[in-house]
Amino acid sequence: MLLLPDDPERDSIPQIPDMDPPSDAKDKAHSEIRISNVVSTMNGGPLNVTSPSPPLSDGDGLAPTDRILMDAINGVSRQITALQREMNQKLDELTQTAAASQALLVSMDERLTALERYGPSGPEPKRKRRAQCPKLAESVRRLHNSKTNCKRYDPEESISSRHNEAVTTHLVDTLAGNPDWRRLGTDLIVSACKTYYATVRRNFCYGQPEFEHLGTVRKSSARTRQRRKRLLVARQSVLVPDEVEFWSGITIDMMSDEEDGTSEGVFGWIVRPPSFRSQELSDLCARLQTRLEADPKYTVMRHRRLYTGADSDRLPPKSYNHENAKNHFKPERLPPKSYYHENANNHFKP
Repeated sequence: MLLLPDDPERDSIPQIPDMDPPSDAKDKAHSEIRISNVVSTMNGGPLNVTSPSPPLSDGDGLAPTDRILMDAINGVSRQITALQREMNQKLDELTQTAAASQALLVSMDERLTALERYGPSGPEPKRKRRAQCPKLAESVRRLHNSKTNCKRYDPEESISSRHNEAVTTHLVDTLAGNPDWRRLGTDLIVSACKTYYATVRRNFCYGQPEFEHLGTVRKSSARTRQRRKRLLVARQSVLVPDEVEFWSGITIDMMSDEEDGTSEGVFGWIVRPPSFRSQELSDLCARLQTRLEADPKYTVMRHRRLYTGADSDRLPPKSYNHENAKNHFKPERLPPKSYYHENANNHFKP
């Protein structure tokens, strides 16, 4: 056997320093860097370097870093399972709700089919109208606001509240015992009491700061409408026979607005005629107004009329007699035919 001479450089193997088991990921990476540095310093052929012994672990065979990762995975898995269970419950609830809705739709469809086939089971009940009795309404108002009455409506509560129902009962019993209203049915008295409650409620709402401007607008509109009504009645009183036919069917909507104001230092009513009124009707109104102002008794009881400013921007009425509208409206401002009332002649009197 041929023995080769010893080569001190070949036989010398670098001493690998001892490495402690890595305690975490940082120590493990540091150990790998140290091994690579030692191997890179070797000369000659490859050297089989035995891997370091596995790090110390717990009793179940997992390293601390692996245990942390495994615990995190287990936690996420439990959350996903709980979320899936919750979603399944909600899906079951939605399925039940959808089934109930479908059953309700089927029931409604069957009822509609039956109504279309056999018609309604009975005549539609008529809505009760409020009693149009100014004298009764005035009696309700005086009784409610009298000093001896200790039961009054609370506008902050509904008409069906216990307190307001007791007030209605008290008013009805008191008025029913009055000889003037003994012959009236209690339904009419109850209706008058509810109408007055609506007035109390409306005044209370308009008195609130956030609705104060609405109350001002409402009062101004009511005042202007009342003035147009008085103007219509006054002008009708001075008609001559030749003007009655043209005036037939006129309403308060065709009268001018009379608003409080001043012009050139003079206080009076600013006259604003409706923009949709025909020129023929405006000329007739001017003649009638001249006849009225010729009577000193009329002028002394009313403010001076000031003809200044633009026409009124009020919208034309939606219901008007078709034949009369041709005389009272401008051709381009005639109400649409769909707005013509079928029985307009029965609703408008000269």
